[in-house]
Amino acid sequence: MQTMKKDRIYRKMPGSAGTAFRKYGRPLFVFAAAILAAGCFRDLGNYDYTDINEAVIGDSGFSSPYNIRINETLSIRPDITFTLDPDGTGDYTYEWVAVGQTLYRGERFTIGTGRDLDYVMKLDADNYILYLKVTDNATGIVYSKDVELNVMSPYSTGWMMAGEAGGKGQVDMMSISGDVIFYTGAVTMEDGISLGPIECIWVDNDTYTSDDRVYIGTASGSYKLDRSSFSGSAAGDIKYSFAIDPGEDTYSLTDSEQVRTDTAPLRHSVIINGRAYIVSTEGGMIENSFSFYEDADGNQRDIHVADRIICNHSQSGCRTMVFYNTDDREFCYISGLSVEGMKTLGDGEDDLFSWKTGNDFPETGGLDFVSCCNSFFSNGQSAAILKVPDTDTYYIYCITANRNQPDMIKNGRYAVDNGTAPGFGDSPSYAMTTNHGYMLYASGNTLYGYNFRKEPQECTVLHTFDAPVCFIMADNETEEKYDDCIYVATYDDSRERSGILYKFRMTDSPDRMELTLAETWDEGLLKIHDMYYKTF
Repeated sequence: MQTMKKDRIYRKMPGSAGTAFRKYGRPLFVFAAAILAAGCFRDLGNYDYTDINEAVIGDSGFSSPYNIRINETLSIRPDITFTLDPDGTGDYTYEWVAVGQTLYRGERFTIGTGRDLDYVMKLDADNYILYLKVTDNATGIVYSKDVELNVMSPYSTGWMMAGEAGGKGQVDMMSISGDVIFYTGAVTMEDGISLGPIECIWVDNDTYTSDDRVYIGTASGSYKLDRSSFSGSAAGDIKYSFAIDPGEDTYSLTDSEQVRTDTAPLRHSVIINGRAYIVSTEGGMIENSFSFYEDADGNQRDIHVADRIICNHSQSGCRTMVFYNTDDREFCYISGLSVEGMKTLGDGEDDLFSWKTGNDFPETGGLDFVSCCNSFFSNGQSAAILKVPDTDTYYIYCITANRNQPDMIKNGRYAVDNGTAPGFGDSPSYAMTTNHGYMLYASGNTLYGYNFRKEPQECTVLHTFDAPVCFIMADNETEEKYDDCIYVATYDDSRERSGILYKFRMTDSPDRMELTLAETWDEGLLKIHDMYYKTF
């Protein structure tokens, strides 16, 4: 809000009242005009000009946003001068008002009534605009200045790191609010629930969804948590989120992906117990599974899918997700806003590979799914890692899930040369760089950069750590998502809480791959299996 400025008030003195005309007809109007033209109206010119005591609020304390956690003290010493009151001894009222912008949109909270502000933050986590309002009680005129205020709980903004410590499931939080603070064992479970190692964590960062939800998935059960406190209970068991409970004993959530559409809110899909489901963005309910085909006779045939989703986060308005049918060993997809079931993909005569891997590998009936990674390379390319059953022969299938068209792009299939890429199949996870689409993987303590597209293929040792790598991720979520930032976690199983997290910046050009170490967090972390960035 701009500072209100009134240099002078103009007062017209008695004796200069104007004449009111009422339209009775043309003759009277003409007569009145003639009188005025004859000089019967005189402006006496008796005006009085009075200067106003203006409050001028300087930029000090208002030049940059405030990022503050709950229970921290917000202190602001404003620079206020008064044009007609140099000593500032007049009768003034001060008010500091925070107006919510996201969760509490439009709601007003008064947090101070003195000239200076010293406030122990008790507002709920949200984005606010903080106004200082100065009222000159002699005139009733209000002057104001504003600044952005971001209030965070310990778990508001930063990386959620999920995995295990001492064999039990655990979540640590790297809270980012100017500085970085680590919170150990952030998730608390009530009702005597003991979590196994957490394999999947995901949070809904859409501020317009109806419930605040954090998802965690383990082999022995999955839960939705309160996003502010990270607390969970039996009532948060994901089985209670199904529109129709499938009736299974436990529910293992292995992946959760969200892509934006042009004509609707975000599309959210999850994989639970090897079946794919759409999640209602508005209600947070898990709708019926679409893991089925309709055969030529119109009969529904249920299928199972691999534990990862191929999708495109770089294209706007994306409506398509690709899955791997583990029963028939083929790629399938959903597209559009109404989902009735999986759709099969058709092959062209000269395609680089068949969507049904059994066509290319008939002797084994197709390939087994290992893992996949989604990237920002080349307009959102993904890589699926498949292997020949019961062998150490691996293939990388590069696929682009396009924004609207139902046909995915086959970018290429590459056989992994085990002699060039040692230990490729041992990697706990995989990532692909943004600039040139190199594959990053780990074997033991070593992180490799693999140029699988080149002929002959090349593999570079990027970094050797003091402990085995347990997780690799390319940052596709934060403001740095296009900067080729790579996170690598290590863990020494012989020592409790020996986890270390590294942040690298990747330099990849057509002729070289290099990592530059940006940050190292050696805080005695857990063994990380998955990470997700929480924005509020």
